[in-house]
Amino acid sequence: MGKKLIIFKFMEFDFSDKIQAAKKGKAPLNKPFRLPSGSKKKFGVYVKNDKGNIVMVKFGDPNMTIKRDNPARRKAYRARHGCDTGKLGPKWKANYWSCKMWEAKKSVTDYTKGQEIILEAEVQGKNKGLWYNIQQKKKRMGKNYTPAKPGSPDRPTPEAIKKAQANDYMNEDYLWDGETEFDQQELMTPELNNVEQIESPEEELQEYKDDFYGMIVGSITAIQANAQNILNKLNDPMVRENLTEPFLQQMAALAEDYMITIHNYVMFNKEDESIASAMFKVGDKIRNINAMCKHYGSEGIVKEIRELPQDMGYAVIYECTNDGPTWKKGDMLGKTEIQLQKISEAKWSKEYKDRIDCKNPKGFSQKAHCQSLKKK
Repeated sequence: MGKKLIIFKFMEFDFSDKIQAAKKGKAPLNKPFRLPSGSKKKFGVYVKNDKGNIVMVKFGDPNMTIKRDNPARRKAYRARHGCDTGKLGPKWKANYWSCKMWEAKKSVTDYTKGQEIILEAEVQGKNKGLWYNIQQKKKRMGKNYTPAKPGSPDRPTPEAIKKAQANDYMNEDYLWDGETEFDQQELMTPELNNVEQIESPEEELQEYKDDFYGMIVGSITAIQANAQNILNKLNDPMVRENLTEPFLQQMAALAEDYMITIHNYVMFNKEDESIASAMFKVGDKIRNINAMCKHYGSEGIVKEIRELPQDMGYAVIYECTNDGPTWKKGDMLGKTEIQLQKISEAKWSKEYKDRIDCKNPKGFSQKAHCQSLKKK
């Protein structure tokens, strides 16, 4: 005789046979489950591939929080992954399930009836079955969820719960809602122990790139919004006064330098050329190529190279060899390497060449120039 489930003190029901029958007939496909802590991916799902074999597809970054309620982030994610262009891909690819996870969900709507607030999801979920609604309510309420007490008219009968659960687990054509998580152990059969596990390094790398892209775009957008807010308030005496604080000048200059570095790398970086142009040494002749910088067009000789903190690259200190609107010959300027470009001797200004003292040349470049004059 199977195990008994005691519901009330004076009532007992035996569901062992029905539970076992449900498990034997269950369909494990298309029902995502959370993978164990420490896994490289957040979810797994059993699907049939193009050859008709059952495989486990793993998807979702375990360190990533799904922000379905953020329209901008959701739209950006779905656009990058082609979720709305008919390029979702088959179910045996991680992209299909990631897109499902990033679908827009119904929000709380103030359907009020007396003191009761009804969720739109509950209204639409009536057609999806009892088990679905129970799981959604648990997810929404979390630790605050408490099932209706035995005897309450709101409490489903044990038969109804088990029947609803079995129906979901046995549904071969189950359409995932992007949220409900199943229990892998409930889905397991001996045949699934050795199924192929699909993990695409390319998709994983792309997923990380997409995450980083989303984060940096968010950071740049926040910088833009804050800067614009300050600029819009320049007529406010308090804002004008606060902007004169010396420590803000230093921070603003540093922020400007970092943003210029980001801008130039994103807009102008070419893999091969950037490697060559970024390798400066003391004595090199360089030119400022950043059109957004107030020292744009300045030329000079590298005097010192300083490493920036947190692997931000290098700052190049150079002595100006030409005059400009905001600098003069002899000024010492410091710029991040991405703003500068090494220029060949042939591009040196005639004025600079005439100033080189070949009796006492400075650095490798000046020595090379003087050597070339001797050969003429």
